[in-house]
Amino acid sequence: MRIFILLLFVGIGFRVEAQLIDTEGHTINAHGAGVLAYKGVYYLFGEIKKGATRLVPGQSWEDYRVKAGGVSCYSSHDLKHWKYEGVALAPETRDTGSDLFVDRVIERPKVIYNSRTRQFVLWMHIDKDDYSYARAGVAVSDKPQGPYRYLGSCRPNGQMSRDMTVFQDEDGRAYLVYTSENNNTMQVCLLSSDYLKPTPVYKRILIGQRREAPAVFKQGGRYFLITSLCSGWDPNAARWAVADSMLGEWRQQGNPCVGEDSATTFHSQSTFVLPVGGSAGGQAGAGFLFMADRWNKTDLERSEYLWLPLRVEDGRVMIEDKRERVYRRVDARPLSLVSYSMRLQEGKGRYWSFIRFYNAKDSLLLEYKADGGDYTEAPPRTAFLTVGVGGDGQLPAVDSVQVTVDVGEKAVKHEPLCDVRQYLRPFWKGDTVFNETVLLYAAEGAEASGRLLYRPDRILAVRSYGLDTIYREGVDYSVRGDSIARLPGSAMRFRADSSFDRQRDLAWYNLQSQWVVVTYTHHDKWVGPVPSYAGDRLPRTMAWLRSGRPLVVVAYGMSITRGMDVSGYDGVAPYMPTYVNMFVQGLRQRYPRTPIRLYNAGLPGSTVAWGAQHARPYVCPLRPDVVVVDFGMNDFWRLTPQAFGDSVRTILRKVREGNPGVEFLLLANMGFDPDYVLNSDTSKAFYMGNLAGYAGELRRLEGEGVIGLDMHAISDVLYRRKKAKDCLVNPLHPNDYMARWYAQGMLALLGY
Repeated sequence: MRIFILLLFVGIGFRVEAQLIDTEGHTINAHGAGVLAYKGVYYLFGEIKKGATRLVPGQSWEDYRVKAGGVSCYSSHDLKHWKYEGVALAPETRDTGSDLFVDRVIERPKVIYNSRTRQFVLWMHIDKDDYSYARAGVAVSDKPQGPYRYLGSCRPNGQMSRDMTVFQDEDGRAYLVYTSENNNTMQVCLLSSDYLKPTPVYKRILIGQRREAPAVFKQGGRYFLITSLCSGWDPNAARWAVADSMLGEWRQQGNPCVGEDSATTFHSQSTFVLPVGGSAGGQAGAGFLFMADRWNKTDLERSEYLWLPLRVEDGRVMIEDKRERVYRRVDARPLSLVSYSMRLQEGKGRYWSFIRFYNAKDSLLLEYKADGGDYTEAPPRTAFLTVGVGGDGQLPAVDSVQVTVDVGEKAVKHEPLCDVRQYLRPFWKGDTVFNETVLLYAAEGAEASGRLLYRPDRILAVRSYGLDTIYREGVDYSVRGDSIARLPGSAMRFRADSSFDRQRDLAWYNLQSQWVVVTYTHHDKWVGPVPSYAGDRLPRTMAWLRSGRPLVVVAYGMSITRGMDVSGYDGVAPYMPTYVNMFVQGLRQRYPRTPIRLYNAGLPGSTVAWGAQHARPYVCPLRPDVVVVDFGMNDFWRLTPQAFGDSVRTILRKVREGNPGVEFLLLANMGFDPDYVLNSDTSKAFYMGNLAGYAGELRRLEGEGVIGLDMHAISDVLYRRKKAKDCLVNPLHPNDYMARWYAQGMLALLGY
C-alpha cells in the first residue's frame, strides 16, 4: 500500500512523493479518510482494510469487499510524520446483528469536535455488503484518538445515506453530506446542536447526477463540494460544485483536475479536503490539501492514496498533479500498453482510448478520451490511429502525440454458448421461442413459478441461465397453462423476497444469472407493435450495404448502449453479445460482402444533455455513416419530453455538421420495472409518461435520413404478459432476452 503525496503550500516547507509509513515503520491503513485539526495536532481517521478481498455475489457491479476492520487513527504535527494512535472504533466480531459486525460495511469515517458538549463525534457510512442498508452511523469519545462509543445508525429523514462526509462551519453548525436516493441524488442535512442526530432541515442537491465521495470546504465565504461519479471502484472525472450556503442552491461545475489523467482524477477518488498553511487549529490557511483514494479493487488492502494541492483561482477549483508523467496500474486487470509518436493527418480521423498532445517542452496541450473499437474480434497488439479534435478542427502546434491503448479484461473474447443466429429471429415471427428468460418467484406461502410470453404447445428444454444445467419436467418443474412451476426439491433457482411485492426506498436489485431459460413451441400471435422495414428512409446506408462499400456504425448513448449487464459484457455465461454487436453481426450475415466497422461510444450514466454537449468530439471524428442514438434512461426523472427532444435535435445537428450525409437510427428505450418506486413524492405514471413522451419526440424527428425503433411501446405490451423482472437485470437494464429484442427490431428496420 503506497501513498503518493505532493504538498506545495505556504507554511508547509516540504515536498513528499514516496511511500508513507508511520513512526513505527508500518504502512498506514486509513482509507476513505478524513482529518481533524485539534490543538496543534492533525488526526487522521480512516477505514481499516485488511485481509482477503472477496466479490459479493448477485450484485450488478463489482462489489469487492474485505472484512470490516473498524476505524484507525494516526496523529501528526506536520502532515509528514504520522504516529499510530490505535483503533479508534473497533468492529464487532460476535454479534451478527450489530452495525459494526465484521461482515458489514464501515466506510468514510469523519470526526468533528463539539466545543459545547466537549465531545468528539465520529460519523460514518454503515451498510450491509450488498449496500441495501444505506445508513449513517455515529459514535462519540472524550478524546480525539478514541476509543469511540458507538451510538447507532439512522437514515436521515428516512432517506438513504451511503458515501458521506461531515462539514463544520465557522458558526458552529455542522452538516452531514451524503449520497442518497439509490445514488441518484446527494443531500445536505443540518445536524443537531450536539452533532449526534440529523434534524428535519435538509436539502436535495445535484439531483439525478449520480455523484458520490463528497468532500466539502469553504473559501472566501463560499462553499465548495468535490464529488465523483458513481462508477464502482473504477476512477472517473471529478466534478466540483459551489453554493453560497450549505443549504442553498449548489451549482455543478466542471472537472477541478488539470493536466494528464485529469479524466480519472489522476486514477483516484475524492475523500476529504483539508485546509492547510495555517495552524492545525482548523482555520483555513494559504491553501487546501485534496485527499483521495486509489482503489485496488481486487486487493483492497493494497489500495493507495493520493494527496495533492488544491487551490481556488478566480472562483474556480483547481487540482494539479505535477509529478512525472507515468501511467500507473490501478487494479489487477491484465493491461497491454503501447505508446508511440505519430504524424497528424489533417487533424481528423479516428481515435481509440487515451490520446495526449505535447509540445517540444513536453507540456500537455490537449487530451482526448474515447472507448472505441470492436471487441467482438480479438484485441489488437497495436493500433494505427489518426486523431479527430472536434470543434473547428484546429490544433495548436504539436510536436508529438502519445497514444495509450488499454486492452483489459473487457476485451477478452468469450465465445457465446448460445446460437446468436437463433437469437436474431424476430420475436413476433415463427412458432419457436429460444431460451426465453423466466424468473421463478414465490409469493408468501406459494410455490415458485413464472409466466411465459406465449402458451406453450411443447416444452423443448428448460435450462439454467448459463445453459450449463438441464432441468427435467416432472422432477424439477411442471407446466401449468402459460407458466412454469418449480417442484419441491428442485435445484432450479427462484426468488422469494418480500421486497419484490412492493419496492420501497429505491430498493435496487440485481438478478444477473438468476433466471431459468425456456425453449418451446407455440401457435400464439404477438399482439403488440411490430417493427417494419424503413430502409427507404436511409437510402445511403442501404445503398452501401447492398453495394459492398465499407460502412461505419457508431452507437452513441448510455450504459444500455454500452451493453452493461448483458452476459457477454459482464463476462458471465452464456456470453451473449450486446445488442449493438448483435445488430452489426446480423447486418454482416445479411450483407456478407460489406465490411462493417462498429464503434460503441456508449458512456454509462450519461444523459441526453451530455450527449448533445459532446456529440461533436465523441462522434464526428469516427466518421460514421449511420449513428444509433440511444438516450433517455438517465433522463426520465428530471427532463420533460420537449427538453429531451431538443437535445436529440442538437445531437443530430452537430453530427450532421461534422459528417454531411450521415443517417440515424433513434431508439426509444423500453420502460423500467413498473414495480420500482423511485421516490414517494412522484408517481410511476409520471416517469413512465416521460418515457412515452420521449418516444413521441423521437417519432417527430423521423423522416429522410432518420428512422426509429419504439422499444417503449413494445415493452409496454410485453410487461402485461410477463413480469418486468423476467426481462431486466435490475430496474433499468435489459437482460439477454430483452437485449435480443433491441437487435431484432433494429435489424427489421433495415430488412434483415
